[in-house]
Amino acid sequence: MKSAQQLPAGTTADVPEKLLTTDELATWLGIRRCTLEKARSTRLGDFPPFLRIGHAIRYRRSDIEVWLRQRTFNTDGSQA
Repeated sequence: MKSAQQLPAGTTADVPEKLLTTDELATWLGIRRCTLEKARSTRLGDFPPFLRIGHAIRYRRSDIEVWLRQRTFNTDGSQA
């Protein structure tokens, strides 16, 4: 097993990052599952990156958190 020093930043040897399903992400974002499915299939819009593992689609929580931070704005319209 690799030591924690050899792993990418933000990861540990003991706890793998949780991968979210489309349903879990849709619930977290408060949008419909079909919105995410359509965004993936048409590649239209600005939606979060995803992983394809066999036939399964998964999302890294860390990718979603970065994606959300990049879309956060202050009340004056400037990016946070």
